[in-house]
Amino acid sequence: MNRPLQIGFVAALVLPPVLAASLDPAGASKVGAWLTYTFTGWFEPLFVLASCCLAVERVCYTVVWCCPGRFAAFCEAVRSTPLGGKTPVDVVVKFFTINKIFQYGGFAIFYHQFPRPTLFPFALVVGMQLVLIGQILNVGIYRAIGKAGVYYGCKFDQHAEWCTGFPFNVVTAHPQYLGSVLTTFGACLLLANDSVVERGWFGLAAMQALQYAYMAYVEHHL
Repeated sequence: MNRPLQIGFVAALVLPPVLAASLDPAGASKVGAWLTYTFTGWFEPLFVLASCCLAVERVCYTVVWCCPGRFAAFCEAVRSTPLGGKTPVDVVVKFFTINKIFQYGGFAIFYHQFPRPTLFPFALVVGMQLVLIGQILNVGIYRAIGKAGVYYGCKFDQHAEWCTGFPFNVVTAHPQYLGSVLTTFGACLLLANDSVVERGWFGLAAMQALQYAYMAYVEHHL
């Protein structure tokens, strides 16, 4: 592990919100009040529908991870179709695109009225900070282990680079999931307003985080 880099990573997470809160205490208080609605409305039909859209990706990747033989057979069956590819990893990448449509659609369903975001300095600084750090981790993982590593090539005997450098020397397990969670919360903060927050907007981000935690468990234990 790279301790100086880890310290820098923690500082990059902690210092901007602290500075933003000192410059915009009212905004920090507002976000704190917003977060009290995180577990509001989890059993409302709209929230359940949006959560199911988010879960499509997790179901897909669980099947790929736990049943690679059957998935490889499926890939062979669809090889000549638009969904097919030269390798199972190519098919997983195509499913990734489809899954993202469901994922973004889940948030769009919940945000269907598209009210204007309530932007203020604290939300702007912290939202952009989380998105930036999240994307640095996501880009880092692609650069570190490539397509075969990210999209479960190990399950189909495809070589993936073994990496001990960034981002694995900062976040030991699943830096891509942490990056996605940070990006999700950052984007939700940038788009937030009172009406959507009170319906459980940040709860949907929390649901996304729980689903990534589930996938991390699958990859470690199943």
